[in-house]
Amino acid sequence: MRLSFTCLFIASTLSLHSLAGDPTENTHKPVIGEAANFLINGHASFRARIDSGATGTSINAHNIVITDVSEVMEENKGKQISFEIIDADGKPTSIQSKIERINKVTTPQGVEHRYVVPMTLTWNGKTSIASINLRDRSRMEYKLLIGRDWLNNHAVIDVDPKPIIGEVADYIIDGDLVFTARVDTGATSTSINAINIEIKNGSKNEIDNMGKSISFDIVNNKNERKRITTKIKDVINVHNAIGTESRYQVAMKIEWQGKRQTLDFNLKDRSKLTYKLLIGRDWIGENAIVNTLQSEGE
Repeated sequence: MRLSFTCLFIASTLSLHSLAGDPTENTHKPVIGEAANFLINGHASFRARIDSGATGTSINAHNIVITDVSEVMEENKGKQISFEIIDADGKPTSIQSKIERINKVTTPQGVEHRYVVPMTLTWNGKTSIASINLRDRSRMEYKLLIGRDWLNNHAVIDVDPKPIIGEVADYIIDGDLVFTARVDTGATSTSINAINIEIKNGSKNEIDNMGKSISFDIVNNKNERKRITTKIKDVINVHNAIGTESRYQVAMKIEWQGKRQTLDFNLKDRSKLTYKLLIGRDWIGENAIVNTLQSEGE
């Protein structure tokens, strides 16, 4: 009796785990934005709306002709069908296929029945076969709509997608000095190699120096340097393996992949460290997704 109960418990647990799905499954899917470029059947280019609210994928189709057509749509299942898909530029592509099934689609205007045919979709260098329903989308901005039937197996959506960055990347600081940086998701804030620090009318109490003028040299991996004069924005406590240390924080310009912005840097003598610039979560969170397998330039 105890053995039967144990087996039943294990079976139930496995069933619940299967229903819940693998929580790591989505982490291996690439990220797609709210719109993306696709190739249909290997050559027709479409800009698509990515719609997690749509069950199926739909394409702009015209001039539909079915061999031995019946007035009853269900009776046309399996028959040959030819049609034209027309992209946003009005360019037609002729396609011949077989009708897989007829889909019932609910729209704000009511219920529609649409023919579904197999076509290939290519995105992000990968091609897959998709079941796509045919509809006149000529009045819609996007002539291809990607629904959950494709998304579930191929991508996760980020409506404000971020570029991928590796664990090491090159940045331009203050307009012209290039630093090779360690991208560190374990660091809260961004730190730069700063030496020869001088504070105008400085106080021994670091907090009293907030707002005062500060001058320092930033030095990169090639020992190229630049003298910076700005104001102390804050004094922060940084926790590391040695303990806790206080650092001055200043605002400077940072650029990566053509995107320029102002960021707060904490100042530290990093001359003995391999990377003279350490990028923390304060920059990463707003600007990139980290892939530790990616190299700079990929």
